[in-house]
Order: sequence, then C-alpha cells, then structure tokens
Amino acid sequence: MHIGPYKVLGRLGRGGMGSVYKVLREDLGRIMALKVLQPREILETILGAQEVRSRFIHEARVMAARDHRNVAAVWDLGDTGDTLFMAMEYYCMNLGTLIGESYIVENPSRSLPPLTALDYARQTLAGLACLHQAGIIHRDIKPFNLMLTGDGCIKIIDLGLSKVRGEVRPTPRALKVGSPYYAAPEQESDPEEVDGRADLYSVGVLLHRLATGLLPREDGRPVEHPLFSKIWQDFFWRALAADAQDRFADVWLMSEALDELEGDWLSRQEAGCMLEEAKDAIAVPDPSDPRRQAIKTGVRDKAPFDFLDSLFRPETYRINDFSFLPAGVFDRSSGLTWASLISRLPMAWHETDEYLAALNRENHGLPAWRLPTVEELATLLRPKERIEDFCSPAWFDQNKPWLWTADRRSFTSAWFVDVANGAVMWQDLTCRFYALAVTA
Repeated sequence: MHIGPYKVLGRLGRGGMGSVYKVLREDLGRIMALKVLQPREILETILGAQEVRSRFIHEARVMAARDHRNVAAVWDLGDTGDTLFMAMEYYCMNLGTLIGESYIVENPSRSLPPLTALDYARQTLAGLACLHQAGIIHRDIKPFNLMLTGDGCIKIIDLGLSKVRGEVRPTPRALKVGSPYYAAPEQESDPEEVDGRADLYSVGVLLHRLATGLLPREDGRPVEHPLFSKIWQDFFWRALAADAQDRFADVWLMSEALDELEGDWLSRQEAGCMLEEAKDAIAVPDPSDPRRQAIKTGVRDKAPFDFLDSLFRPETYRINDFSFLPAGVFDRSSGLTWASLISRLPMAWHETDEYLAALNRENHGLPAWRLPTVEELATLLRPKERIEDFCSPAWFDQNKPWLWTADRRSFTSAWFVDVANGAVMWQDLTCRFYALAVTA
C-alpha cells in the first residue's frame, strides 16, 4: 500500500485527528512517520470537516516552520486527492513507551533515575521555549507526545491542538483540549485563553510521573516519595498550582528551578553513597543460569518472561562478580563474558551481524561473540529505588541505554533491554539501538 510516494510499513497509532503510519520513502531509502487526516466522526461533528482539515494543515505548517533539535521536523505536506498527509521525522521510542504508561493513565508506570527525568524535562522546556517564542502554546504535552532519538534527544510532536498567539479559532465546549491529568485546569474552562504557563503545568506533571512512576495527587500536591526533599516539594507546589498566576512565569524560570533540583539530588546522592551501609543490590541466594538460546516469543503472550513484574522489570536482581580481562568482562555470577564496549553507533537489529563479525575476527580464542538473550542481558540490570542504588557506576556506557537481544517477538520485531532504566521492551527490527556482545 502506498500513500503518495510513501510505502506504508505499518500503523503506529491513532488519534482524534488521524492515523500515523510508519512509511518508507523508497526513492530516498528513508523511514519516516506519515500522519494522515482520518478524523474521528465525533471530531468532524463538533468542528466540521473543513475546520478539521484547516487544523491539520495548521499543525503541519507550525511544525515545518520550527528549527529546533527538540521539536520534530515536518518534511512534506501532500494531498493525493483522497488523502491529506504530512511526513515527519520518525523515531521508534517515546517517553510513554519508555516508562510503560498505559491507556489507563492512573496506573503506575516505570520511574526513571532522577538525573534522566530532569534531563528529559529540561529538553522539553527547551523545545517549548522555541514554540513559545513564536507565540505557540502546545496544550498537549504528555509522555506519548515526546519522541526519543537513540541518543536520548527529546522531540516534541503532535501540535494539532496548539494555539498561535492572536489566532481566532473558537473551540466548542464539547471539544476537550489536552489530555486528562496532564492538562492545566484552565484548559477545562477556557482553552482558547491559556498561555505558556499551561504547558509548564504539563511539564510539572511529566517530571512527577518520570521521577516516581505516579501522577500527582488530585489537589496538585506531590505524592510522598523519598526523592522529594523540601526543595522538590516546593517545586511541585509551584509547577502544579491551580492558578496560573502562582506557577513559573516562563520556561527559563522553570529551567533554573530544575538546575536547583539537580544540585539537591547530587548532594544527597554524594552524602548517601558515603554511608558504610550502602548496599550494592538486592541479593539472590541461588541465581539460576540465564537462558542461552534465542527464542521467538510470539505476539499473543503479553508477559513471556516470568522473571519480570507487570512493568517488565526484574522481580529480583543478581549480585554480579565482575573481572576485567583483556578480551572482555567476565561475570562469575552468571558465567558470562561481555564485550568490553557497546557498539559505537546504534543499528537496526539485522545490522548487529556486522558488529558481531568484527568482534569475532579478534575474539582472542574465546567462543563466538553473539547477541545476548533477554535473561542474559537482564543480569546487568540494577535496582533504581534508593539513593544508594546510584552509588556504583556501571562498567558499560549508560549513555547508550537500549541494547538489542537475540530474542525475537515476531517476524518484524525483537526484544531489547533498557539497561539504564532497568526494563525489558520490544520494538520493530528497523529501530536503531545499540549492541553489547556476550559469550559463555
């Protein structure tokens, strides 16, 4: 199936205004995301077909006019006569997938290390600074509207609900603007009169979610959490204030507050790591040997790995016993030897063969290097719940967090492990992640 010059590879998602497809621009050999105008019937009923079409074109033009590393680029706007579409840059990951947020938003999600959560919030603010300077209010900042590149760069997407300063475009009361729990209170009463502080409210909810895996309380107060010292609590009281007048006035003031939160976390981490009782991990009395043979799990089994919890994190963690050898890093606890370095660049799953072949040309008499299974790669995961869990840095590069495994999920997808944040996930084989070889 083709839409204009784009070959459709699969559907990525569906929203109120249309569907997003993963496509291949065959003449360029480049994979992109194609957003197609396919509005839900209720949206056309409320707004009218012509207004929906106008808003779609508005979104494409707003995004195409931006030139910022934290705002996704739109490269094409076209109409086949039957189908109106926009083509934009595509990345496999987004923050919603990364934290495992479900359609039942109230359910807990995975939390991220504080520095990672702060980095993603800071990048989101940088992208919003570009939009706000142009007089654009996004009005729908949430994890699934923040794409992630392979090196951890945030890309703001979905400006279909955005508002341009001075624009007169009344919104019917029946049309809700923004996503529940992330939208500022004033968007409920008068979405056309909101300003940039509505987006900052959403960033406050976002940071709370990333740092704890939980939404704030209904009254805007942060939940009780070991991370939240007084400076963190004060930050959320201000970021999530019901009255926009009581919030941060602009992205720059909120960014400065994030710097203060980072300093607070680093000082507490340094103090915590000096305590003699800081432990390395949760002990496993008699860990079994991790599975060595690659498998294909299939797509019907929602939880194919019984050692993971409902958010696909290990139930328990292994205490590693590493020895650094000329040929790699040997772990006595698992009997596995790991390559000394993660691949220099991210690559599609099938491209890992070249990485392995290069290692095997100089394998120093070891058995052949290969991609690890999910169970093998999970032996490197560490808990991230207490300050002392961050005391011992990993020997591998955690700036390359997503590592392919040998395990397939389907004909078109494979499992990978987020070693920085401690979770197992799956993605399309064409996604570009890193590789870390193992042998036993």
